[in-house]
Amino acid sequence: MKHIPYAQINNLGNFIVFEGINGSGKSTQTKLLQQKLLNEGIKNQINHEPTNGLIGQLTREIIENKKININDLELDEFLEKLQLENSISKNVKLIISQFNKKNQIKNEETKRQFLFIVDRYYDIKNNIEPALNKNKWLIEDRYDISCYLHGIANGLDFNYLTRKHKEILKNNYLGPNLIIFYWIKTNTALKRLKNSNKIIDIYENAKMLKKIEKAARWLFAFRFETPKIRQPLIRKLKIEGKNLKVAIINAEPSIDEVFEETWKVVEKIKLNHMSS
Repeated sequence: MKHIPYAQINNLGNFIVFEGINGSGKSTQTKLLQQKLLNEGIKNQINHEPTNGLIGQLTREIIENKKININDLELDEFLEKLQLENSISKNVKLIISQFNKKNQIKNEETKRQFLFIVDRYYDIKNNIEPALNKNKWLIEDRYDISCYLHGIANGLDFNYLTRKHKEILKNNYLGPNLIIFYWIKTNTALKRLKNSNKIIDIYENAKMLKKIEKAARWLFAFRFETPKIRQPLIRKLKIEGKNLKVAIINAEPSIDEVFEETWKVVEKIKLNHMSS
C-alpha cells in the first residue's frame, strides 16, 4: 500500500469510528452495527483501542491501575517490528519503566497519551489498513478522538496532541469516513458503569466524565446545544486541513432507539459507498 498524506480521508473502504464518554453504550452499538451490516451482506470487522497489541495491553493496565506485566525482551522485539524512530521507541520504554515503578510521575497524562498514539500506529498498520485493503467495513471503537477528549480533559492542548500524532504516525494516519459521538448525561453514564460490573479505569469518575463531556462540546462545537432525541447534530472536525464528518447522537433512549438513529446516519454512508 502506498503511503498516504497525514489526515487523508479513507477512500479504500468504509471506516466508521464510534466515540462517547464511558458508559454511553458505544461498544453495544458497534456490535449491533456489525450484525446489521452482515445481514446486508457486507463484510465488516470490529476493532477497538487500546488494541490487544503489547502497547495496548500495557496502556490498559496503566489506566486500570493494575500491576504492569512486561518482559523487556518481548517489548524490544515488539518495538523493533513496529519500526518506529529510535527516539520514539526509547521514550516508550522509558515511560513504561516509570509507570512500572509507580513512583510519582511528572506529566502523567502526556505520557499516557504518548502510549495511546504509539498503540494507534500499531492499530493502523496491523488492523485498520489490512481490513480496509480487503474491502471490509471497519467499525472502530475509539480512535484519535478519545485521545483528544481525554487529553483536553486533563489539561493538554488540542494542537499539542495533533502535533504528537503527526510526530509519531508520520504519514500513516487514516481519517475515518464518519465519526459517531454518543452523547449522554454524565449521571446516566455513571449509573450504567456501576451496573456493568466492569473494571473502572482512571477516566470513569464523575469529575473526569464531566470534563470529557465538556471537551467534546468544545471539540465538536455544540457547547450551547444538546442533541435532541432522534435529531443527531451534524458537524465537521478539521484536522490538518481535512474535514471529518461527525454525527452527535443522543444516547439516552433505549438501545434499539439509539441504533435506529445510528443506522440512519450510517445508511447514508452505505448508499454513497454502494453507488461509487
